[in-house]
Amino acid sequence: MAEIDMGIYNSLFPYYIEACAVTQYHKRGTKPGGWGGHATIFLNGAEIEPGAGYPRLRLPSAGADRSSFDSGVGVSVNQIFTNVTWVAIPGRWEFFRGGLAAEQILDDSLYEAAVQRATAAGWFDGIAIRDKLTRQKPHGMPLQEFVVRHSIGTDFAMNFARTAYCARQPLTRQALGRAIAYLNAVNDGARERGYSWDAYTNNCSHVVHNAVAAAGVWDPKEARSPGPMSVVRDVVSVATALALGRMSDFSFPANTFVRLYEAGNERPIENAFAASRNHDVARTMSDGWLSTGPGALIATYPMHDGGRNQLFAAGRDPFLFSVPMLWDKEEKFRKLTRTPPSTVTDLYANLTHFRDRYVEALATQSTSSGDSFEERFRGRLAEELQRTESLIAEYRLLVGARSR
Repeated sequence: MAEIDMGIYNSLFPYYIEACAVTQYHKRGTKPGGWGGHATIFLNGAEIEPGAGYPRLRLPSAGADRSSFDSGVGVSVNQIFTNVTWVAIPGRWEFFRGGLAAEQILDDSLYEAAVQRATAAGWFDGIAIRDKLTRQKPHGMPLQEFVVRHSIGTDFAMNFARTAYCARQPLTRQALGRAIAYLNAVNDGARERGYSWDAYTNNCSHVVHNAVAAAGVWDPKEARSPGPMSVVRDVVSVATALALGRMSDFSFPANTFVRLYEAGNERPIENAFAASRNHDVARTMSDGWLSTGPGALIATYPMHDGGRNQLFAAGRDPFLFSVPMLWDKEEKFRKLTRTPPSTVTDLYANLTHFRDRYVEALATQSTSSGDSFEERFRGRLAEELQRTESLIAEYRLLVGARSR
């Protein structure tokens, strides 16, 4: 999105979590990376905790300005880490673009500049990696620079090598605080017991999914230790999920992206009875908010243009787990990443869309049924309508101010 759009978006929605499914890594002249792709998250309303000695996050003070285009923190899991699970990168400009403007040519000199900038910034200080990889470090190269060289294009500067498909979920400050607490607990645990990545049972997507779960959007998944029995338990969880209409413990980046889009746009808000039978809606209701609402946008952050990219070739889309006739998400993923509707890509269209949905929902629901959930739900919709109308008015003022 353009800088002015993100500045306005951040003014209206200062707290949110953005889950991204990222395409395959493919450096020119080398074998492509893993078939599953990669998962990351970006959190606005979070900042890196200084002086911790390893990556930790915190909520800024309640009055801090979070409206800058470059506010927020990107979080990425890397299988090479051994004493932490994830690393944090400040600002979407470095996290996604690596500081590279669209018109620049990505060559060795700009790549090296990004490596040196990340090393000097200390983002990877205190992070240890697998012994087998450490032994490959050239003599005289600082360890943190070596770690950065094995992280660029995956943990930061993602668009050097990959396209990121992202779904954004606005949160309350309290909900974002719970997501941050979960992420800190994950890295605290890795400091004490080490981190053991597994492609099926404990991968980057598990961390992303469970951070969103900690915010209250959906149920968590169990991340298991590597091994055949853990895979068997995950397979059993698929059958259980299909029978109960819940989620399995398998976790894949593209699926998380689609699910967060659904949470922000497709949960039942037009019908109180359907909402009462949806335990995710009931959970957020009890927490004082609804996940399906204004600001739940999607965005594509494309890989640096091939004509200006001397180092990387486009990789394939991340793997999507889909069950035809039962849980078919492939068509939805294709639509969202190729021809998404304006109601999930344009902020003003999104705001007016939800205003109209709330008006219609309130017009069709009973005002005195005696059902306590229905009454509370109607009250929540009325509050959301009022909030959305205020957001529309504020949006118009911000756009007007930027155009002067």
